[in-house]
Amino acid sequence: MNDSIKNIYVLIFILSCFVFVYKYDLLIDSKYILFDIKYILLLVIGISITYSLYKKNTINDKYIFPFLLYVNIGILLFFTIKYKVYNIVHLLSFIGILYLLIIYNYKKFSLTNGELNNPDKYWIYLSVFILLVYYLTMNLKMSTTIGKIAVCLLVIYPLLFPIREYFIHRIYSLLMIISINLLFSKKIV
Repeated sequence: MNDSIKNIYVLIFILSCFVFVYKYDLLIDSKYILFDIKYILLLVIGISITYSLYKKNTINDKYIFPFLLYVNIGILLFFTIKYKVYNIVHLLSFIGILYLLIIYNYKKFSLTNGELNNPDKYWIYLSVFILLVYYLTMNLKMSTTIGKIAVCLLVIYPLLFPIREYFIHRIYSLLMIISINLLFSKKIV
């Protein structure tokens, strides 16, 4: 990975941490608890991948990051249940997420310097497709039309880089967008 991009991402991560602390009151509420959990989970994933960019740590690289990634995908099931999104296409993406969780092999998501060692291209491309369907078929309780388009672009954008770096670009772009949302919002969502 290019050092200048790495430095920009670390700066985004640090700024995101400041925004999360500064706007902490927005993250602690009972109305949008799943969004709060998701945002905090993304911050923890950001910590894991940032640490991996600079330090080799077997526990983080082989176990913690793959586990956090698994939980990050799995939490989407709870969004569908909580917000009662029951149209047929969205339910197909729900089944797709279940399938992704079933075929997930944590060994294929171990890191070295933040990059995947042995990327599961099938799983990554399938997850991109399923996530696109999932986000496009969300109801308005979960996201606005502009929000759906933005999230879909954030799913596709990391594909412009080598597949080994997919999650680096995905995580930092999500952290940046969430931080901007928190910084300029009086409420989440």
